[in-house]
Order: sequence, then structure tokens, then C-alpha cells
Amino acid sequence: MSIRPEISILAAALLAVCSTASAAKGSARKVGESFKDCETCPEVVIVPAGKAVIGASLEEEERHGMSPANLGKSIPLHEVTFAKPFAMGKYPVTIAQFRQFVNESGHAPANSCFTQYYNDGHYIYEKARGYSWRAPGYPQEDNHPVVCVNAEDAQAYAEWLSEKTGHRYSMPNEAQYEYALRAGTTTSYFWGEERGKACEYSNQPDLDQARTMNAPSGPHYRFQCSDGFPFTSPVGSFKPNPWGLYDMQGNIWEWTEDCWNDNYEGAPIDGSTWTTGDCDAHPSRGGSYGNAVHSAYAGVRAPRHASYNGHSWGFRIVRHDP
Repeated sequence: MSIRPEISILAAALLAVCSTASAAKGSARKVGESFKDCETCPEVVIVPAGKAVIGASLEEEERHGMSPANLGKSIPLHEVTFAKPFAMGKYPVTIAQFRQFVNESGHAPANSCFTQYYNDGHYIYEKARGYSWRAPGYPQEDNHPVVCVNAEDAQAYAEWLSEKTGHRYSMPNEAQYEYALRAGTTTSYFWGEERGKACEYSNQPDLDQARTMNAPSGPHYRFQCSDGFPFTSPVGSFKPNPWGLYDMQGNIWEWTEDCWNDNYEGAPIDGSTWTTGDCDAHPSRGGSYGNAVHSAYAGVRAPRHASYNGHSWGFRIVRHDP
């Protein structure tokens, strides 16, 4: 018995659809899995869907020693829901990765940076020409996080990476960053409340930095431990958080893509980017090696103009279609 041609075509089409669906199902990535879209692309980790309380109370800010002028930037505490997984950069973007972007795209970051340099027996912090992501004022290697880059540089990098890979990349927004940083925890640091463990998990303002810079070393200024790095450390030098992400607290401040708002009144609760407020400025998250201990807790926020280039400012990326 012969089979009608139209039935054969329909059967072939159904087989193709089933095969495609099966392949897609088989290739679905799991929460916690890491991957990258090209050999030199940033590695990303699948972050689960879920809920988290974002921000910090006034009591927590005061307990960590936040200055009165900066109190209240992380209130009110609010629950944010992430309906779908997303992929967060496993590490901050490195110098080598940023160099590839500059070489391939022709993007030209500023040849100046707010940095600390030694002069007449002490360090001075100011914007100086000749300092840049290539030379931030202290030694770095290719596997260190790129610094002296602004939010505009970070956005340009994400757009270039999106075009290069065919997938949508961006800076993380504030909610994504804090959700991924906390990784299911509710303490001031993802490792708990113990300040003495800071040097096991992150490159923080510590006694090494105080000695190198002849800076105050008391507990109000520095973690009372030594992490081995007075400035930036190679990405991934310390223990990861519970979701396998590195350097989410400490090492460098990281740009987010939200517009700046002085507190969380009216913030989105669906995990989306906050697109109203002062859109010439962006929040930075995570703290850095170069700040006092009051800037190290999970809920801390730092506003900066989008064009600000700082010696401890860099970024990581988010992939929206994991």
C-alpha cells in the first residue's frame, strides 16, 4: 500500500518538530550550571527563579557604621520575585576580556580616572589624567577585574557581547545583583555575620591594605584580617558564595543598570530594571577592596554618575536568555 505524499510530508514535519523539542529539552541548562558563549566570553552561572528580601534596615545600616549623611539609602526592605532564572557573570569582567572588546570594537574609554597615588608621604585621591583601565595606579594582570571603567563603558561592552554572541547581555540591575549576591542568605555577608571570616571569602579593606597605604587600621575602618591583596585580586581568588559566584562582595564596586533613586520607595518588585529617577547616575553594588568596612554589607548602595571612572569600579554581566 502506498502512502499519500501529503501524509509523508506531515509526518516528516512532525518528526522534525519532535526532534527539535527533544534536543531543546536535552540541552536545557540546570540551576548552578556555568557556561560561556565563546572561548573568550565571560563565564556565567544559572541563577534560580525565586524570591528575596532586598535592602537593609536603618538599624543594620547604623550597626555597620554608615555615616549619617548616607543613612536610609537601602530602605525600605522589600520582597522581589524573579519569575524566571537568569545567568549572572561568574566573575567580574577581566582586563583581558575588556581589552578584546576595545580592540575589536574601537571603543575608547576615558584616559583619566579617580585614583589614589602616593605623593609626599601620603596617598591622594583625585581624578588624574594618564590613569585608566590600562594603568589604574597600582599593578594588575590580565586576570584582575577591569577598573577605571564607567557605566557607559560597561553598557557598550554588553551591547558588543550581545552582537557578538546573538544573546542578550547587559549590566545586572540592583535587584538581580543583590539577589545573586545573597544566594538565599539573609545575613549581612553571604558567609554569615562574622567579620573575622571576611578574608576567606573576599578581597576587602583589610590590614594588608592599611599597611600598604599607611591608612587607619582600626575595626571601624578595616576588617581585622589579612587577605593578601592591598589592591585588586585576580578574579576567583576567594571562596564563592552558595550559588557559585565569586567576588560579589569586595574586590571592586560593580555597576548596575538602574537609574539612581535615593531609597527603595517605589522600586520594582518583579526583578526588572528601575527606569525612573536620576538616569544620569547608576547604583554600584558589592563594595570594594578600597572602602571602609561600613561599605561591605550585602544591602549597601553607592550612587555614581554614569561617566564616573574610579580605581575600584568595574562590572560584570547578566545573560537574559539562559
